[in-house]
Amino acid sequence: MEDIDRQRTLEYFERLGKDRVRLYAAVDCDRFLGNWQVRELADQWLAEKDAEAQTTPLWRRLMGKR
Repeated sequence: MEDIDRQRTLEYFERLGKDRVRLYAAVDCDRFLGNWQVRELADQWLAEKDAEAQTTPLWRRLMGKR
């Protein structure tokens, strides 16, 4: 996957949000997101988002949702 395609895909994931990307990756990645390379990128992106959530303090997570 080229860098420009990778960047566009990551921006698309940001617009969709973590929950929707997780759902699309679990249900039918080929249909909703693209080929196996996009599936791997989705898995990596979700892992990064989960790691970010773990390092963010609880009070910031609670206040950020408002």
